Amino acid sequence: MGSLIKVRGKRKLSKKGKYEVQRFTCIPVETDDNGKYKLKTDQQGEAKIHIWRTGKHTKGKYQRPGQLMMTENNLIAVIVAAEPMAFKDRHSETPLQRFLTTFVDDDVLQQGLKLME
Repeated sequence: MGSLIKVRGKRKLSKKGKYEVQRFTCIPVETDDNGKYKLKTDQQGEAKIHIWRTGKHTKGKYQRPGQLMMTENNLIAVIVAAEPMAFKDRHSETPLQRFLTTFVDDDVLQQGLKLME
């Protein structure tokens, strides 16, 4: 957490404790019989879109859509979209644990992008 500083009688969080926050639209994935990643579907056969964000202790670097990430509950999901998020709004979304260096095949990413339409 950042240190508190006093400015004209008001307490503010210093910029020292701030970090860049990004919001990620993701879909959980699982492996098929061949070890390839596919979108995870529910009992109705539908994949669900979820939102996560970077946290202060998120490991790794975001590279591009199609990259896999791991949640704090060890769920693997594919990133289909990323956008900047205001630092002050970060508590509205759950932080992710780490970015993985693995990517899904392009057809899986395209399926995820279609779900966003």
